Amino acid sequence: MTLFRIGTIIFAFIPFYFGVTGLWFGAAQLMDGQPFSSAMDNQFRYLSGVYIGIAAMLFYSAGDMVGRALVFRMAILAVFIGGLGRLLSYLSLGGAESWQLGGMALELIAPVFILWQAKVIQSAR
Repeated sequence: MTLFRIGTIIFAFIPFYFGVTGLWFGAAQLMDGQPFSSAMDNQFRYLSGVYIGIAAMLFYSAGDMVGRALVFRMAILAVFIGGLGRLLSYLSLGGAESWQLGGMALELIAPVFILWQAKVIQSAR
């Protein structure tokens, strides 16, 4: 269970980092000096807050992997759905930064964590 807990905490730092930097720097960090609307920045910062919420759910679930299993699964579901959104963008618009493609790959395989969690819970019982 300890390895899974450590993996969860490490994984949680990913959305936490992107959430904090997104809140702090806004959409400007991705625009390379190109103009963008205030509505785009507003949405970007909102979604950055959602990242922090997902990270909080993952950190919280790491404290009790059995009792908070549903919280963990819901957070992973949110991550996976985000990955599907990235995939849709990639398929319809093409190109993405390498870190975005890496994020998409991690998000799309995130449900593997649910399978790992099930094994951890089974062995804990």
